[in-house]
Amino acid sequence: MSHFLTIPINENGIILDERFRDELQTAATDPFAFTDVFLHSHGWWNTASSASAEYNIFSLGFAKALQGLVCASPAQWPKIGAAFQPLALAIHWPSMLSESQDSVVNFLEATSFFTMQQRADSVGRHAGYSLLRLMIERQREGHPYRFNLIGHSFGCRVLCSALAALAEDPVTAGKMAGNEFNVALIQAAADTDSLAPGQLYGKVQECIPNLRMLITTSANDTVLGKWYPEAQRIAHLFSGPIDALGFKGPTGDLRIPVDQHSDVTSAIVPSFTGRLGVANLTALHHSTAAAYGAAGNWGGQHSDINLPQIYDMLARFFGK
Repeated sequence: MSHFLTIPINENGIILDERFRDELQTAATDPFAFTDVFLHSHGWWNTASSASAEYNIFSLGFAKALQGLVCASPAQWPKIGAAFQPLALAIHWPSMLSESQDSVVNFLEATSFFTMQQRADSVGRHAGYSLLRLMIERQREGHPYRFNLIGHSFGCRVLCSALAALAEDPVTAGKMAGNEFNVALIQAAADTDSLAPGQLYGKVQECIPNLRMLITTSANDTVLGKWYPEAQRIAHLFSGPIDALGFKGPTGDLRIPVDQHSDVTSAIVPSFTGRLGVANLTALHHSTAAAYGAAGNWGGQHSDINLPQIYDMLARFFGK
């Protein structure tokens, strides 16, 4: 039996649900027999209501894709077959100046880039890390989890910061053996070299066991292609633009190098089976650019992620 929980978190990365530890303890005991834990984090510019709506749309589309794979060829996808029992955890963190969509302060939202960038990392290092640690500590002996993490934009920072904090915890690190970590970073608003050794999330590739990652890029993403480098240039005292992971893909001397790079189109959805895959969504975004709500006035197709092909791609990634 699958289950879905939404986790409210404040700007300091504190989980606001005081009973959540008890709820996770319940989830780790009989009659529940969860095989997979999905942790999903939204990005910048989402209130509680808009994040809930996005999570609903995404979860239904993704679940439909998973079910479609199993029905079409069950033997090919054993990890999401009859024994598949997922627990889905959706993080809501305050990624706007005000939770009220009608607040006048939200007209200044564009100026909060650096605040929200740092907040995403703080939420990950505290709340995201706590969620993963609690699930690892409470798992039944002999029943490790497959942790499947999905982040969009600054939500990728939440997840990478959580994993980095987990990797730095010597107590929890010894308990991670046997667990699998599958991480999908959709249009990640982070530096291209952030996964390299010595960089912000370098510990993720170095220390997280059984790690697989999928990173999407798109030339139609104006937020990451234009505005992210400009913001980082200002932050680094005009030392030059710094490209975004979700625009150019990963760079640096990676511990886990890219072993698959494929285009996703409206007609072709590749299966990413390696340890670090890069999915180029440019062709897919070109084909959907004219659709209602697809292209933002200033953001391009940065948030154009609720597409059947993306759901299918993620289902194939997590199903292997």
